[in-house]
Amino acid sequence: MEYSEKAKGWLLLNAPFEPNELRLIIDSVQSSKFITQKKAASLTKKISEKFGSGRKTNQNRQAYVYDRIRSQNDEVVGEIDSIHEAIAANHKIEFKYFRYTPNRCNPKSYSKSGEKIIVSPFALYWSSGNLYLYAYDGKKMRFYRVDRMEAISESKQTREGHDLFSAKSLTHQKAKVFDMYSTGKVYHVKFRCHNHIAPNVIDQFGKDIMMMTDDDEHFTFTYKVDISPPFFAWVATFGHSIKILSPDDAVKGMRDFLQKSIDMYKNDGNT
Repeated sequence: MEYSEKAKGWLLLNAPFEPNELRLIIDSVQSSKFITQKKAASLTKKISEKFGSGRKTNQNRQAYVYDRIRSQNDEVVGEIDSIHEAIAANHKIEFKYFRYTPNRCNPKSYSKSGEKIIVSPFALYWSSGNLYLYAYDGKKMRFYRVDRMEAISESKQTREGHDLFSAKSLTHQKAKVFDMYSTGKVYHVKFRCHNHIAPNVIDQFGKDIMMMTDDDEHFTFTYKVDISPPFFAWVATFGHSIKILSPDDAVKGMRDFLQKSIDMYKNDGNT
C-alpha cells in the first residue's frame, strides 16, 4: 500500500491483475456473443470498480457491446450454475429449448411444444463467442446453445452416457464440426485451395494442418470433417478459391447444396 497525495488516498501497488490483463478480461466479456449487452456492461463496471480503481487502465471499453450481435437471454447467465452443479453431482438437467422466429407476437418457437427436455450434461463448450452445452439426450451426444435454454434446473436423475463422453475429447475432436452442427456424416475430405486463403484455412483447422503444394498458386490438404450445411456454406464463402476433391459423398453434398440455392433463384426466390 502507498499513500498518494494526488489521489488523496491509498493505492494498492501489488494489484492482482496488471492493466493489460484487466483489459484482456474486459475485452473477453465485451466481445462474447453469449453475454447480453446489459450483462456485459454490468460485468465491465464491476471489474473496473473492483480492480481498476485509481489505475490508468482505460477500462471503459464499450465499443464491443454495441457492435456485436448478442444473446437476448439475460436469465441464462445466472442459471448456468445449475448446469455446473448437476455435472458435479452426476445428475441430469431439464430445460426448455427455443429458436427465435420472425413473428413479433410470438418470437420464440419451443422444441417439443414447450415441454421440458431432459439430458445428461457433461461439459460447457465455447465456440465462436457462443456457449454450448455438450450433453447426452438418451440416444446420442448433442450440442445445445446455452443462450437458447430457458428454465434450467437440476434433476435428481443420474446421468447417462458416460462411455460416449469419455470416447470423445472436446479439446481434441476427431472431426471438425462447423457451428456445433453435427450430422454424424464424417469423412476425410480433401481440398484444393488458392494460396491466398491459407490464413483462413489455418484459422479454421489449426496451424498444424499439413498443406501440400499443388502448383505455384494452389495447395491441397485433407481433414476429417463432419459434413453439414454450415460446412458447405463455409466452403462456398471462398468461391473459386477452394474446391472439394474427395470423397464423392462430400463432392455430391456440396453440389446439392449449391444446386438448391440455384433452384431457389430460378423460382424468383419464392420458395
